[in-house]
Amino acid sequence: MAKEAVAAYDGGVPGLAPTKPELGSKVDAADPDVQKYQRYLTQEQQRVAGAKNVRIEKNLTVALNGFVASLTGQQAKELAASKGVVTVAPDTLLQPDSSSAQWLGLSGGNGIWQDQYGGSANAGKGVVVGVLDTGYTPGNPLVAGNQVQPLQGEAKMGEPYRDAAGGISMLKADGDTFRGECQSGQGFAGTECNSKVISARYYAETYLANTLIGDRDPKELVSPVDTNNHGTHTAGTAVGSEGVQVNMPGRNPDIASGVAPGAKLAVYKVCWTTGCYTSDSVQAIDQAVLDGVDVINFSISGSNTRVNDPVSLAFLSAASAGIVVSASAGNSGPGANTVNHGGPWVTTVAATTWPDEAKGTLELADGTRYRGSSIASASVFNKPLVLAETLAPAGASASKLCMPGSLDPAKTSDKIVVCERGVNARVEKSQVVKDAGGVGMVLGNPTPNSSDLDVHAVPSVHLDAPDYLALRATLVSAPGQPGNIVNRDTSGKPVDKTPQIAGFSSRGPHNAAGGDILKPDLAATGVNVLSGFSPIASGGSQFGYASGTSMAAPHVAGYAAMILGKYPTASPAAVKSAMMTTAGNVLNADGSRNTDKLAVGAGQVDPLRFLSPGLYFEAGNKDYLGYLLGLGYNLGIDGLSPVKARDFNQASVAVGNLDGRVETSRTATALTPGVYQISVDTPGVRVRTIPSILVFEQAGASKTFKIIIERPGGASGQIYNGDITLSGAGVKVKMPVSIRNR
Repeated sequence: MAKEAVAAYDGGVPGLAPTKPELGSKVDAADPDVQKYQRYLTQEQQRVAGAKNVRIEKNLTVALNGFVASLTGQQAKELAASKGVVTVAPDTLLQPDSSSAQWLGLSGGNGIWQDQYGGSANAGKGVVVGVLDTGYTPGNPLVAGNQVQPLQGEAKMGEPYRDAAGGISMLKADGDTFRGECQSGQGFAGTECNSKVISARYYAETYLANTLIGDRDPKELVSPVDTNNHGTHTAGTAVGSEGVQVNMPGRNPDIASGVAPGAKLAVYKVCWTTGCYTSDSVQAIDQAVLDGVDVINFSISGSNTRVNDPVSLAFLSAASAGIVVSASAGNSGPGANTVNHGGPWVTTVAATTWPDEAKGTLELADGTRYRGSSIASASVFNKPLVLAETLAPAGASASKLCMPGSLDPAKTSDKIVVCERGVNARVEKSQVVKDAGGVGMVLGNPTPNSSDLDVHAVPSVHLDAPDYLALRATLVSAPGQPGNIVNRDTSGKPVDKTPQIAGFSSRGPHNAAGGDILKPDLAATGVNVLSGFSPIASGGSQFGYASGTSMAAPHVAGYAAMILGKYPTASPAAVKSAMMTTAGNVLNADGSRNTDKLAVGAGQVDPLRFLSPGLYFEAGNKDYLGYLLGLGYNLGIDGLSPVKARDFNQASVAVGNLDGRVETSRTATALTPGVYQISVDTPGVRVRTIPSILVFEQAGASKTFKIIIERPGGASGQIYNGDITLSGAGVKVKMPVSIRNR
């Protein structure tokens, strides 16, 4: 619907006061002005729906002004053409996009937690991170906590208490109060919340309505309990406790930690065994705004063509209410135009590698050695290496995938089987090999992707392309030759350079803006991340490794919590800007800097530097709505000016089709005053700024500079990458630049 939702309403309707919260405050559901405006929106929704004989199933007013309804094709068409309707969108079924703490420099006596926050308990203290995902696992050590007691005396910042209604509340760092609910359901009494997990809700209406009882996974629980692993993993990554000891098969004891151990967790289960319905997600975002979360993590797929879908618009309102939204870029790389979550109000996160030491080696008789990922607890020596498609039972179709029933035990017994990634679960492939009598498995990626650390049924090693493709070529010409799977690195190869962008990480540009806004925004660790697992989904394990931009996004959600613990009233745009302008390099395999901004965005988030960005690039509700207007969406809101995508004030510059000369501008605001000199490094394309020196006399002062871009003589479609750097006051404020010739 055209009218702004509660979280973004700045006024304009006669007799209805603004409901958009002031900076540092959250939406108050008990506020009479909020309730009055909600009634107005609901009446308007009913008027529009009633005119087309549509029955509303769910009204949404806080993060999104809209409603859920079952429509015929004709009703959808008529509603879309109705005055006051911005968009009619199908209820899409999305999917989750699926410790590095020491390497990131967070833990330890000289780590960032201790040095900059006075200890891990203060990293994110007073901040609540809402995780929209598959739920969580009560009792997992990463989210363990104490029983919450009734309030005695005055509320203390960052200390949860039982309120008069029996729920859990907490005074936050921004001075507002979070109010949660521990919602009972199947296998969940509603008493499991604690001093770490201060709210747990679930949204199952659409799942239950669209999934017949006989088609439901018998392990699924209609409650906040995770039966998938994904939600437990992302929650533990973002805010898990520090220093949890983990014992994994084949490895020395590990230590798992979340990024912001001092922050609290609010769980919103919106994903089920079938996926994640947008209507459920929007309801959860609505509630998260009302509850008072400070950060939302959304490790779920989204649109790579639109920014006016219901979830994106709900996130716009959440950002307008001061909530930082971290979302996964997607796992459809390395192809171009695959990145999701294109709205500038969202921080879109790519995935990178880190120097994980869990390696194994496939040794061939000719001395060739392939290094891959492995946590095998044993090795296998001198066994025939065979391709899976050569082991099919009589009369069955040959398959590389090691699907159930695809391997003949008579052919497979006592062999190492080479299986290709895809279709069925990786761990199922090794179980298929074991069931057919195989003694080892080589899992291979046909295209560049993550090499994952799974607990397999037989000793296994996971190879990435091109090693897997080279191995296949060898075995086609010399099948059955003996080989070894060794559960350590015997390759003699140098350690891989890190961080590198993951092959699966989705690339820009985002299609909605034609490449005139840079996505992804930045990158974070997302390959073989150790965090919590659901014993229901993992055969009893409490911990496991996972890869995906799903694992990168909660790192950024945790970083945002760390920043807000120090600067509780910082806007979502300022938080994103601080992480972008201080980001470090992502590397290529040879150790050189990866300059592909459509893959890495601003680069790898650096928690050592983001508290002191020097300058930041601010944006708010009017900018976000103006951006939508600039893309051609008719919002029906008075007093807005369109903002071209390339002119949106964020810490990056992108032009998707440069033809001749383009001018844009950015406005920087000083956190650290001083004189800043602007330099430009954009090989192959001429970019200059006017002026080239900015003087900020005091903190909070803002200065605007013009950016002029002129097309070189390169070929059509050629992409140029570079940086604009503002240097001064002891810092370097770096903005990524991506230019594409028409």
